[in-house]
Amino acid sequence: MLAPLRLFLLVVATAPLFACWLLAVPLMLLVPATESVLQPMLVGTWARVTLWIMGVRVTVVGEPPSGGFFLVANHLSYIDIPVLLGRLNGRFLAKSEIASWPVLGILARATGTLFIDRSRKRDLTRAIDEVTALLQRGPGVIVFPEATSTDGAELHGFKPSLFEVPSRLGLDVRCAALHYANPPGERPAWESVCWWGDAEFAPHFWDFLQLRRTDATVTFAPEPVRHLGAEGPLDRKALAEGSRAVIESIFTPSRSAAERA
Repeated sequence: MLAPLRLFLLVVATAPLFACWLLAVPLMLLVPATESVLQPMLVGTWARVTLWIMGVRVTVVGEPPSGGFFLVANHLSYIDIPVLLGRLNGRFLAKSEIASWPVLGILARATGTLFIDRSRKRDLTRAIDEVTALLQRGPGVIVFPEATSTDGAELHGFKPSLFEVPSRLGLDVRCAALHYANPPGERPAWESVCWWGDAEFAPHFWDFLQLRRTDATVTFAPEPVRHLGAEGPLDRKALAEGSRAVIESIFTPSRSAAERA
């Protein structure tokens, strides 16, 4: 009975907040200054309420960034989105395919996600212009550079293309590591919380809602990856490699080598 109750409560909680967001959009367009207050208030409230309904307890280690930051994190699940949005005033920069996904695409657009078509080089210029305008308004940008969600056993390679943004704009890169764990007696988090491989969203989400509790940990690296190196500005490849090394240093695997065998 836990899953249907939680699903009902998620709909009941999301519907009025989504309606408020729709009503606020014209105001934010007419009076841009209101966006810095209304957007994080509505999105942050939705994120924290949904996490509470789903039984996700979040522990934050380190100091979350503020202002116009560029943050990268490992990607484990759709739960990453409310976990991060509940602690940060930021927008995701994601692949364009997500915009057409059912449910997740709608939520992504409602939370202000910026989309980029990675198959078109020209689209990078447009995305950088959008990110620049966003950072000037105050919110930060959040990126999952692995470009896919994983089982949390190890970090995948970081795609350097999105690091063109901090490279061109002269931004330091903030880093965060996500980790999930379930209480004894529950299915392991790498199987029930992490959404990876060819797992379909609907059955995976239904199974997730049946968990009694999930413990999420967000670890923010104390120092950013500086955009300036000893020989001048770092290119996107160097920023990607440096960011991966930092996250590797604070990353806790969700799945051991023995469990993968």
